[in-house]
Amino acid sequence: MARIRRFSSRVDAEVAASMLNACGIDARVVNDDTGGMHPNLAFGHGGSEVIVPDDQLEEATALLDDASGDAAVATSRPPDEGAPTLTVRQLWLRAGAVLLVVLILAVVLVADLDFRWF
Repeated sequence: MARIRRFSSRVDAEVAASMLNACGIDARVVNDDTGGMHPNLAFGHGGSEVIVPDDQLEEATALLDDASGDAAVATSRPPDEGAPTLTVRQLWLRAGAVLLVVLILAVVLVADLDFRWF
């Protein structure tokens, strides 16, 4: 089995593998995200990979290159490129999450510990 392409998300890899399977190529998605329970782990390993048998590598590469104009396959990147880059929206979401955690911790630390409801 040969790695044909790496994708930043599992969904994009599944779409590409599904397209290859529809064309008669035995494509599979390899993703180290503990069975889908922790999808963020895939980013530490560089995303999701699509693998195909060695004898179908050239045909699969040609099919994915032809379909590279499609929206689902356009997010793919070469296999040896580094970790996926974050979009501005993802950066803002992460910054907001960090600020929310800091705010909750500040409220908990400042709260009056002798407060009674009754």
